[in-house]
Amino acid sequence: MRDKNFGGYCLGEVIGGGRYTKVYKAYSFLAHPPYGNPVAIKILNLKAGIFEKSKLISQFEREAEIAMQLDHPNIVKVFNFGRFNRYYAMIMEYVDGKNLKEILYEREKFPFETIIKICYKAGKGLSYIHQHNIIHKDIKPDNILVSKNLEIVKITDFGIAKLPGKLWRKDIFPKGGTVTKFGIISYVAPEQEEGNATFQSDIYSFGVTIDEVITSKLQIEGYNDEDYLKRINIRANKKNTGKTPIISYDLPIPDKLKKIIEKAINPDLNLRYSSMDELLADMEEFIK
Repeated sequence: MRDKNFGGYCLGEVIGGGRYTKVYKAYSFLAHPPYGNPVAIKILNLKAGIFEKSKLISQFEREAEIAMQLDHPNIVKVFNFGRFNRYYAMIMEYVDGKNLKEILYEREKFPFETIIKICYKAGKGLSYIHQHNIIHKDIKPDNILVSKNLEIVKITDFGIAKLPGKLWRKDIFPKGGTVTKFGIISYVAPEQEEGNATFQSDIYSFGVTIDEVITSKLQIEGYNDEDYLKRINIRANKKNTGKTPIISYDLPIPDKLKKIIEKAINPDLNLRYSSMDELLADMEEFIK
């Protein structure tokens, strides 16, 4: 990319992105960087038709506006956004680590306590999001950043988030959400599939995420050489065909935690957790 001055920052290596965006690690050349050093900068790719460009810009600006409302240790901070030179960009907090999905694919396994702490911190971030009347709608390991030392955990990406009660701000992607390749894992709650996402839909996605993280990363005596697909495929198939209620059903974790996951992903809204705070209160028993 030729234009490298984005609010006093120079773009470095690519660290993430999606179909229409790229995320760069960026460094300031100023004596007093306005947002610290380094930062992450998300750049919008506008290689599309005129109508689609307009929609992409609106979505990008909406995402930034939503994220800038939030200030919590378990949410990636968005400092600023706008048009820098010829590009639309978002200047964000940099996390020195990886997204949780990348970590799931690595062979290294973690003690139960470590996994629970990571999930709990992500849950605290989601609870704060809900307190601000925002439905994230895309909670999944890919959108949870974890530092190299596993101590910092932050939710990111508000690209399809929903603002309840804002009648003039239409839900751009009412049925948006993520289903993994071949449908092995779906983070999308039944009501969200129908275009009626609620706070409980995020709770469903969070429950699926906990289930996946435990299954793929739990340190089990004699089984530490299993890779992600070996851990997930058969178990996910059993869950998807109704043979087990959750993916981690046969793993050596407390029965109460299995019940927490089952309640979080219950397709019946009346039987699912009504709030993230209620779910976190049950998880606190396992935090040491």
